[in-house]
Amino acid sequence: MTKNIIALLCLLLLLHGCASNKIIERSSTSLHDTKEARLEKLKHIQQWQIKGKIAFLQKNKRESASLFWQYHQDTGQQTLKLTTYLGINVLTLHTDNGQHRVEIDGENYQSDNLEQLIYSLTGLILPTNALNYWLKGQVYSAADTISYDKQSELPNKLTSYYQGNIWQISYKKYQQVNDVSLAHQLSIKQNDLTIKIMINQWKL
Repeated sequence: MTKNIIALLCLLLLLHGCASNKIIERSSTSLHDTKEARLEKLKHIQQWQIKGKIAFLQKNKRESASLFWQYHQDTGQQTLKLTTYLGINVLTLHTDNGQHRVEIDGENYQSDNLEQLIYSLTGLILPTNALNYWLKGQVYSAADTISYDKQSELPNKLTSYYQGNIWQISYKKYQQVNDVSLAHQLSIKQNDLTIKIMINQWKL
């Protein structure tokens, strides 16, 4: 009788251990959203802010700066600042009502075409319209394609057809920000131009 009770207790403990393992396995896989669930969350993000560093790498040109970028999707308002490592202002952008105002060296310039304005003033190619989407791992147009990591289901590469050129965006170092996984390192390539963005802080 005693042996039967001991055997029964052992069996119950074994079954409880198996059940516990199954619960742990299920909870560990639920730490990551599916790609569909993540994209649904991104649709509801109406404003964001990033702080970090940005570098522009070309054959005969290398530029880098500290980056601050705040964007309000519902109003289209944005503020973008590039500064040197010494804190010296390189460029300050304010967008309101479709008009972009850029301040460089104490002078103000205004246009409704932001990318052309930045290029004419600095010689830098910054695809700001598409970057609003690329930063979050979203396609800019229906022609864009994303490849996902099989395990995490997070974007690792995005191919975008923007302004007549093919852009390749790579994503690394995802972290949870307000229950959404966002990359903190991006590499953006188009022909001989590479733009590297390292994000130290996301705010949603």
